[in-house]
Amino acid sequence: MVSKNRNIFLIGPMFSGKTTIGFYLAKKLNMLFFDSDYEIQNFTKTSISKIFVNGENIFRKIEENVILNLIERNNILLSTGGGSVESKILLKYLPLHGKIIYLKTSIESQLLRMNNCINRPLLRLNNPKIILECLSIRRNYLYETISNFIISTDKKNINDIINNIIELIDL
Repeated sequence: MVSKNRNIFLIGPMFSGKTTIGFYLAKKLNMLFFDSDYEIQNFTKTSISKIFVNGENIFRKIEENVILNLIERNNILLSTGGGSVESKILLKYLPLHGKIIYLKTSIESQLLRMNNCINRPLLRLNNPKIILECLSIRRNYLYETISNFIISTDKKNINDIINNIIELIDL
């Protein structure tokens, strides 16, 4: 079903469905699933919020190192953090280690999915809509540039998205 040297990386903004879709897609493709945020917490033995207290730049460096270690593995499906595309190193190395799928979603959908989420440090600072708009301006171009495929997750169920991805990736 999946060759041993194939990896899939899901990129996109927070609340685009990367973790949920990644988990079920990995199961369906018989791949190992990793979520970079979970792996960061496991590596540091602390929460992302606590890491952010020391500054976003500290978090991004840890994120970069964790992802670089993960992408050396084979047959993995990795859900990356929304800001991971801001790393020049990851922009260079992710494409060398697997197929990249951008799960695109609208700001309106992000706001609906967030349900007063308090564990996202970037959203605690101000008006979530303004923050999501600013992040979108900063990151959407990077998502589009690095991705092999773009899949909209707006108004679609998980099974349809997974089947769409499987058709596109042609592993």
